[in-house]
Amino acid sequence: MDVDESLLLVSIPTPRVALVTLNRPVQLNALTWPLIDELLRVLAALHERRDLRTVIITGAGRAFCAGSDVAGARERSAVDIPTRYEAQQRTSGLAIAIRELRHPVIAAINGPAVGAGLGLALAADIRVAGTSASFRDGAIRMGLSACESGISWHLPRLIGTSNALELMLTNRLVSAAEAERRGLVSAIYPDDELLARSVELAAGIAEFSPFGLTTTKEVFWANQSDGFREAVDRENRSQILAVNTTDSREAMAAFLEHRKPEFHGR
Repeated sequence: MDVDESLLLVSIPTPRVALVTLNRPVQLNALTWPLIDELLRVLAALHERRDLRTVIITGAGRAFCAGSDVAGARERSAVDIPTRYEAQQRTSGLAIAIRELRHPVIAAINGPAVGAGLGLALAADIRVAGTSASFRDGAIRMGLSACESGISWHLPRLIGTSNALELMLTNRLVSAAEAERRGLVSAIYPDDELLARSVELAAGIAEFSPFGLTTTKEVFWANQSDGFREAVDRENRSQILAVNTTDSREAMAAFLEHRKPEFHGR
């Protein structure tokens, strides 16, 4: 499989296990359109790999994924995407691609998982964290809806509605220890052991039959009620409405200028 190694690293650390590493460490693996497109392409290719049983997603350097690349927004806007809604669909499509991937997905969270990066982590079937992992929704700070990339579907199912809304409405940072306590992650490992332990977990799962693994994942998520794709569609609509407000533009400018925003409700 041909991969743009400037954006993603893809390897087979042990038989039947694929490791996908977001590779923009200086930018904390923040998402750009080229990275989003490459990750979508790689996930689609992995879906067709019958020799695989499990996929691990992690980030290079000291972050899992810091969400959308706000600082690089001008560069991202130069990419030829017909409408903002299609751009929103492209970003949220990562969560759908992970959810609908044939193989079980493990997110090895090695540092911040923010915004769309949190959405990626939540879309995985299993989450394990390094001690430096942290979690934040992030969108509310930008004057946007905190419902994006499947977060509003996954988070309340993991930690309950009140806890989920508290995190989404306050922009509060959640540590790895709190994430484990609340059931957001299955386990915490020392940072220098995270990848090895994740591969060990994936290898154990990969010992079982392809049909058993695929149908377990498919039936499990189908039985959680309420369509995931429909939920993401509702998120996309609200996010596009939000991004076109004056308050959203003010919030993003304030973020880049390291100041407190002034909101006017329009």
